[in-house]
Amino acid sequence: MAMETKTPAAGTGIDYSVVEIDEPAHPHCRTLLAYWKARLQPDGMMLRSDFNPLDMPQAMGGMFVVEPVDGGTDMRYRLVGSENERRLGRKFTGELFTDSYSPEMAAEQIAFHNRIIETKRPACLRGRFIGVDLEHVHYEAIYLPVRTEAGGVQVIGGLYDLAGHKA
Repeated sequence: MAMETKTPAAGTGIDYSVVEIDEPAHPHCRTLLAYWKARLQPDGMMLRSDFNPLDMPQAMGGMFVVEPVDGGTDMRYRLVGSENERRLGRKFTGELFTDSYSPEMAAEQIAFHNRIIETKRPACLRGRFIGVDLEHVHYEAIYLPVRTEAGGVQVIGGLYDLAGHKA
């Protein structure tokens, strides 16, 4: 993903600038990645049932779970940690990407999550939020594919403020 800076769409209040990075620097992102790697099955996937957020209580507030909707034409936040919802000033749990973001940002995020699902490979982003009282929030996020009991794929990850962490 190329670095981009955008103006928040009317009514959404949140946009971002972002770049994809090779390795996470934030301790919570590194913890999530190590946890995922330690639970990989022989086929290279972690089972959703093997993920227990209580194993990482310090990271729980920033965790999220995303699932594809309508064959991947949209994504739904199945769960968003309370710290992220508090910081972003709204509830995302249960929301579709197309209802959460500007059309352009939603399309970018849907394509990015579909890539994680299709390649079954993790990814990490670093950037900053753009919007009311968010300009100073520099973040890092990790995205990890997991296989559900029904054989589908979800994305589990975490988004964390880089304040106080070397990146």
